[in-house]
Amino acid sequence: MPKARAKAPSAAPSVPWWLLEGDEECASCGQLYIYELEFRCPECETTTCIHCRRRRADGRLVCVSCAEATARGEAHAG
Repeated sequence: MPKARAKAPSAAPSVPWWLLEGDEECASCGQLYIYELEFRCPECETTTCIHCRRRRADGRLVCVSCAEATARGEAHAG
């Protein structure tokens, strides 16, 4: 009779690393995200999660506060 092989428990998570909850907190929405996936606004240098960025009419990606300031017609002071 063949020996049964014991299956070692997997130390790796069952989901990809980019879907795991991270250690960094988004300044805009407060959710945790993984550092490697953060977005840094080119205008104000604020770091946010990738979900809290907006595309302007000119195609540039900016943070939510900079996008709202542009929509109101305000110049960014950062």
